[in-house]
Amino acid sequence: MKTFFIYLIVFNGFIVFPQTPVPMDFFPSAVGNVWEYSGQWGGRVEIYKDSTDQDSIRFVYIKFNNDFISYPFFKIDNRLNQIILDPTGLNWLYYKLDADTGDHWMVRPETSEVQRLEALVLAKYPFICFGRPSTFIEIMYFELPRGDTVINENAWPRFIEVLAEGIGEIMYIDQEGGGPYKTLEGCIINGDTLGTITSVNENIISVNSFELFQNYPNPFNPGTTIEYKLSESENVKLTIYSLLGEEIAVLVDEFQTAGIHSIKFDASSAVGNLPSGIYIYRLSAGKNYSAKKMLLLK
Repeated sequence: MKTFFIYLIVFNGFIVFPQTPVPMDFFPSAVGNVWEYSGQWGGRVEIYKDSTDQDSIRFVYIKFNNDFISYPFFKIDNRLNQIILDPTGLNWLYYKLDADTGDHWMVRPETSEVQRLEALVLAKYPFICFGRPSTFIEIMYFELPRGDTVINENAWPRFIEVLAEGIGEIMYIDQEGGGPYKTLEGCIINGDTLGTITSVNENIISVNSFELFQNYPNPFNPGTTIEYKLSESENVKLTIYSLLGEEIAVLVDEFQTAGIHSIKFDASSAVGNLPSGIYIYRLSAGKNYSAKKMLLLK
């Protein structure tokens, strides 16, 4: 089961429906494009050159703050709508930009040194970014136990990336750290400035007290409590998903004030009386996103 969201945009009295996004628009890669992020992994990313091989595969070179990276950081295959991270090193299939909710793919194969890394699209939905209609893709990356080839109850979520159509990566959420490691503050895409862009030498500072806490008790049967902290008053949505990206329940979908909030989740009253297993609870509040794993054990 896939969940689809429809948002209507009113312009001069007319309702405008978001168009089906072009996959490569989730990764705008023109030379001169700039993204500035706040957070622990914040900084300025800029595409400073590219090259194309005989098969029309593009290689993109970036600089982070003032440091030029001499090797291609991304390989772009427009025919397959795929983005390869560090093609001369890691060679990870990082993004499949035509993927839909519930789709998954292998990012990194299992070796003697590392576990298999698998990506799963949690959600794909129309939204507003920097005042513009866009489409968001939320991708969760899982490490699989050795020998496993599919995401199951033993898979461990490591991080989430959120992409916006026409903008690119807007957030990186580390599941171990419990919050966004970087959040997009502004960008320059094809010469158009969105959000806030600082000078190259300015420091970008963000104070972010948004936090999603681990549910308790965990494991649980059948009830558990989820708490979270909001840094400011804003629209909040708290959703429960299966590991395959199926929406189980929406616990919160309303405007809430800043501070600590809690809500109880009863698996016995959820759709279909949920079976034992691992579930994902995801919180969105304004531009902040976070998700954690919880275990229902009957």
